[in-house]
Amino acid sequence: MLMPLAAVIAILLGWQQQRLADARRDSQDTHRAILTMEAAFAHVPVGLAVLDLDLRYVRINRLLAEINGLPVEDHIGKSIHDAIPEIAPSAELRIRQVMTSGIASLGAVFDGATPAQPHLRRVWRESIYPVIDRNGALLGVTVVVEEITEQQRLAGALQDSQRREQRRTSELEGVMQAAPAALFVASDRECRRVKANPAAERLLRLRRGQNPVADDRGGRAFSVYEGNRQLALDQLPLQRAAATGEVVRDASLTLRFADDDRLHVVINALPLRDEAGEVVGAVAGFVEAPPAAAKAGIDG
Repeated sequence: MLMPLAAVIAILLGWQQQRLADARRDSQDTHRAILTMEAAFAHVPVGLAVLDLDLRYVRINRLLAEINGLPVEDHIGKSIHDAIPEIAPSAELRIRQVMTSGIASLGAVFDGATPAQPHLRRVWRESIYPVIDRNGALLGVTVVVEEITEQQRLAGALQDSQRREQRRTSELEGVMQAAPAALFVASDRECRRVKANPAAERLLRLRRGQNPVADDRGGRAFSVYEGNRQLALDQLPLQRAAATGEVVRDASLTLRFADDDRLHVVINALPLRDEAGEVVGAVAGFVEAPPAAAKAGIDG
């Protein structure tokens, strides 16, 4: 009778020791998981807070505490109305909607001021997630906050720049369409992209939108002479201004078309520069030369 009883006791003790060992392992695993979560909560690059059902802070990380302008410890147990009174009313509306629906609210953008910088309007992107226990009961919410003030400022500046650029483009297009003089605009230094206004297209016998420098086969639609000297492509005023930054004024030239018709013109060309002063293209304008100037053209 003693031997079987001892064996039973040994087995029971063995089981108990195994359960204790398993419990210790579970405790260690839980402890490691808690440490991992603590590290993540502390170091994620966004503001994090856990609020209870009364909108009191249960947890808050350092980043969100700094955004709010209060130490971490001064948040715990306080409501959002105590910590961030200016933006709390609108924040409560969003939080209550999540609590009522049980559905997360993602990426809401709002602005306001906090005690950290009470005179500065700042912009945040906020997501709110319900916190549910294993039985499905609502415990509170987790709030994720990312400040996007600078991104919004840059986006606004970009939109302003785009609007200014569109306005300048519209103004230029209006000038090009209305000007009685022939105008060219080259938007690159090699003059691969050249726009001519209607007056230039009419005088140079170009189709609408046709590049005045080259025809469809890569040749030139007309020859250009200075006196009796035919100019190469890189010697034309527009190309010179775009390639070298040179200002060309009052150049008297003669255009000779395929049917041997001649057009005598006076042309000016100016380089176009960006904000850094770099040449990015050129603009040129010309008018028909008066009869006296035409006599200086190429000989027949």
